[in-house]
Amino acid sequence: MNRRLHGVLVGALALFLGTGAVVTATGTASAQTATHQQAGPKVTLTARSSSITDGSPFSQVSVDTACPAGYQDNLSVFVVLPDGRETSVAFGVTAGAPFSGRSVTARIPAVSDGTTFVNSIADAFDIAGAPVADGVYPVHVVCGNADQADHPERPTSTGFIRVTGDTFQVKNLPAPAVTDLTLTAAPANHARFGQAVTLTAKVSPRVAGSVQFTTDGTNPIGDPVPVTDGKATVQAPVEVAATVRTYVATFLPADPIADAQDVTVFRYAYTNAPAVQVTDAAGNTLGAKPQLVPGQHITVSAQGFLPGPGEKVLPFVSNALALFAPVTTDAQGSVTGYDLTVPRLIAGGAHQLTLTGLSSFVQVSFGFTTK
Repeated sequence: MNRRLHGVLVGALALFLGTGAVVTATGTASAQTATHQQAGPKVTLTARSSSITDGSPFSQVSVDTACPAGYQDNLSVFVVLPDGRETSVAFGVTAGAPFSGRSVTARIPAVSDGTTFVNSIADAFDIAGAPVADGVYPVHVVCGNADQADHPERPTSTGFIRVTGDTFQVKNLPAPAVTDLTLTAAPANHARFGQAVTLTAKVSPRVAGSVQFTTDGTNPIGDPVPVTDGKATVQAPVEVAATVRTYVATFLPADPIADAQDVTVFRYAYTNAPAVQVTDAAGNTLGAKPQLVPGQHITVSAQGFLPGPGEKVLPFVSNALALFAPVTTDAQGSVTGYDLTVPRLIAGGAHQLTLTGLSSFVQVSFGFTTK
């Protein structure tokens, strides 16, 4: 399975249409063939008939490798359209699951049921708004998780069919060569919301094609970007609030019969501007460099850390003997109402209360004095 996991984590690429068909970005169809040493997994398609109007064109599909851990709940089968999109002929196949063996085989029902949706090749093209033309088309077999939103990777293997008029037949071509796509962002790690962020996808080996970038896996960031010198870049949409955004990049090979697509997922954080507010026990906001008393209780609120699932933030007071337990930020990357006691073992003079994000290394400081 051609699959890469990148970033802290990673919206599904698929857009559900009509009677269970799925249309997503992928490679461009080609009639050329090529043999590469680093070929992908072998796909075996078992045709139910030879008619493109058969409501379920395949009775079975097999791949000679296991689905990766976390993507063993179902299989889906897509035909790659000439313009590079995918359209499903079988979606959410579970007969034969879990797909965890050395090789996997899924039995595809003849009609849609409550779990699996099937379409004829003709209907799949029609739903995608594409005419059926004679030629060789890649067929993607994609491993999936029942919770697609939290598992947006698309471990994919490729077979082929040839369409002639109203008929089709399975085409036994060599599996396309594996490609590897990585995705990074600049600035690295995180940015403040409103700041410009550049996404860069790198393709290895440097084969011809383009990269489709999406936000949260469903919203395209412009058109596919041609790969130049193994790279494609795009400006991410500007964010207007602290959030964690999932970016998905799909490599669309110029010749998907020779080269496989790859999908990578990258999670990126947008933070608030760092700020801190400190109040005394009466709730009064303390100004710059107030004089505090050892043992005094203060309440600290700060922002600018990583949003989302939460980041550990460690308080530290300079020139004092004290250890503080880390506190976890909220969904906006903020620490709110943290109760802190000024250390009793503290030297007289100027001090800094510093809160440090243990993942982002963002630091927020508050200066004060003691006698």
